[in-house]
Amino acid sequence: MGDEKKGFSIGEKVVYPTHGVGVISDITEKVLNGESVEYYVITIPSLDMNILLPKANAETLGLRRLSKKEDMKKAIQSLSEKKDIHGSDWKSRQQLQMNLLKTGTIGNVAVVVNILYNRQKVRDLPIQERRLFENALTHLVDECSYVLGIDSDSAKRTIFSHLERLKSTTI
Repeated sequence: MGDEKKGFSIGEKVVYPTHGVGVISDITEKVLNGESVEYYVITIPSLDMNILLPKANAETLGLRRLSKKEDMKKAIQSLSEKKDIHGSDWKSRQQLQMNLLKTGTIGNVAVVVNILYNRQKVRDLPIQERRLFENALTHLVDECSYVLGIDSDSAKRTIFSHLERLKSTTI
């Protein structure tokens, strides 16, 4: 595994905010406007997608290593505390949720899953919020699976069992 200061290594599992868990499948160089630029090639299996991310901007764009076990466990535990956003129209809610996802922290991904899961229990989500929920849930399941060393089905069961044990709180 690469040193924090030196970047990421080929084969290393990483998280790219809003896209989820992937693996550095290659590091390549391309010429852009006459300048040579190094890129990480990130394969995101859950989206069947490859992303080219400039190495120089990777941290700024939120690329990070997988969460630590203790952070993952805290994020999963937080699913048992109902979170909601009051007094916001759907556009404001969606912007707040997107901003939470863009931070890339597993805790914020869990907050988005929590909010949208509970909102969908009350009424159907608009298409954009449904997509956001599915994306955040996939991200949470994938990272939970890798970090805790369990299969995706077990990760999903763990997440939903915590979502069903709600205690009401407001954010």
